[in-house]
Amino acid sequence: MSEIKSLSDMNDLVALSKRRGIVFQSSEVYGGINACWDYGPLGVEMKNNVKQLWFRSMTDRDDVEGLDAAILMHPKVWEASGHVAGFTDPLVDCKKCKQRFREDKIPAENVKS
Repeated sequence: MSEIKSLSDMNDLVALSKRRGIVFQSSEVYGGINACWDYGPLGVEMKNNVKQLWFRSMTDRDDVEGLDAAILMHPKVWEASGHVAGFTDPLVDCKKCKQRFREDKIPAENVKS
């Protein structure tokens, strides 16, 4: 029952956000792309406020400096960090709720052999 209520609440939130110009599904006029959102005028302001608040909360210390690095990096960076040789993040699809979870975050009592 709570899953149905949550879905209903999410649909209401998305509808309100679209009416108010906060967010829109990316490429919505062409069918949309799941999990991709474009920010409208109010959404841009909200996103920037949250981003600035988070950044200040993380860097307003004497022993921390901010860094805004590129997302795309030379492959040698990923090799040096160990991501290429040993990074894995196994995911599990739940057939019941149709959601995906990180394997290491699922409690043992919820895993069937």
